[in-house]
Order: sequence, then C-alpha cells, then structure tokens
Amino acid sequence: MIDICIAEITSFLPESFSEETLFVRGCREIDSVRLAKVEACKSGENKARSLCCGLMLQYYLRRHLGVEKKVEILYGYGESGKPYLKEYSDIHFNLSHSGRYAAAVFADREVGIDIQTVRSVREGLASRILSPEEHARYGQLVLPEERTEWFFRCWCAKESYGKLTGEGMAADFRRVTYLPEQRCILFAGACEKNGNAPGEIGKNMAVAGNAEKETPVWEAACMAYVPAPGYNMNVCTARTGTEKEILFPEEVRDVTKELQELCGGAGQ
Repeated sequence: MIDICIAEITSFLPESFSEETLFVRGCREIDSVRLAKVEACKSGENKARSLCCGLMLQYYLRRHLGVEKKVEILYGYGESGKPYLKEYSDIHFNLSHSGRYAAAVFADREVGIDIQTVRSVREGLASRILSPEEHARYGQLVLPEERTEWFFRCWCAKESYGKLTGEGMAADFRRVTYLPEQRCILFAGACEKNGNAPGEIGKNMAVAGNAEKETPVWEAACMAYVPAPGYNMNVCTARTGTEKEILFPEEVRDVTKELQELCGGAGQ
C-alpha cells in the first residue's frame, strides 16, 4: 500500500495572526515537534509548507486510527536522522515541499518522496549531479527546456532515493542512475560486510546482478509524477529480491480541502 498526497499552501500562509486564519488554527492541529519546525522557519511561505506537511501527517494518522482529535506523535530517528513513528511501526512516511506545494507519502514499507519546481539550473550542475548514463541522455537533448525537464526528473528521483535510504544529500548522486522506462533507480556501490546496500534499508533492497562483485548494483523502485504544471515529483521504495513489481498509485491525491476542513474552515 502506497498513498501519495499533495496540498497547495496558499490558503495556509500566515498573512496575519488573527484567530480566523487557517495558519493559526492549523498550528493547533499539528504535533509539538512539527510546530517547533514551523516556528523555526523564517519566511511565511516556508512556515506554510512545513505546516501543510504536519497537517498531512495528522490527516493520515487520524483516518488510519479512526480518531478526530490531534495525534501527539512520538518520533524516533534512524542512524542518518530519518524520522519514523515509534508508536506506529506499520506506517512509514516521508515529506517534501517546494514552491506552492507540500507532498507526503505513506506506506507499509520504507519510502522517500521529493517534489521540485522546474526552474533554470546553474551551468555545470548537471555534470556534478547526473550519472554518466543520465548525462549522456542530457547531452543528446537539443532544446534548453528539454534539458531542464530531464535534469529535474533525475534530481527528483535521486532525492527520493536519498530520503528512502536515509542518506539524503550525502548520497553520491553520480552513482545513482534513474531509469524512468523501468521505473527504477540503480545504485552502484561497494558491498558492505553484511551484504547490505548503503543506507538504513539496505537489507531490504534487491541486487541487480551479482552481490559478490566488487561494485554490485542495488535496485530501488520509483515512480514519477507531475502533480501540477511546472512541478516534478518522485516516490521511491525498496524492491526486495522476491518482488517483481511495486504497485504505485496512478494518481496523486490533492488533500488541500481536507486539510482546510481539519483546521475548521475553508480559508480566507
């Protein structure tokens, strides 16, 4: 089971601190750890993005548990700092935000998600981020907008992979190759003593080839989405050695109205 949600942040912007704003009411509905994150954000847009991430987590947990009141969440953290729900070990989640949208994924397995606005990139960034295979495809594209689109498709896939494993931006993205036609990501990495792939979920990842090789290739499943014009999003999860296919949802649910209702109103 994989459930993917997005929410548009505009109605949650802290334009004022009146009791009537969705921002103020929304802050009452999220857990204390997320509230501290919201308060630490400097800009109004970042506050709204962080708030919507917390509201999506509340929305999902309340539906899952069949409760209406706020769920005070007890977080645990993996070796790389990736958060998990201590009291609900059957629920895995990951959050992301960019531009006007916040995104969340919930599943019965470890997952990672990334959403990005498609925008111009600095010259030379592609060579530092893309794998040789990805960069070869990048070089074959003629139009600048095609190159930009391909770069962000790869970037989202790599970010979602890093968030899946818990490595985040510490992952060597040039060794991570996105294969959109196969809906998978390949990571070429040295085999650890215990036979695990890098990151915290290595024991669950399938090996694409021979694990005894000096540089085995590990495989993760991923799915790309276009949640709104000008945005790319990718969800990544581990594919075990016994699984042939991961069933990703075909569509992403927009839960903006549901979050507004959770806060007791439809916004201003």
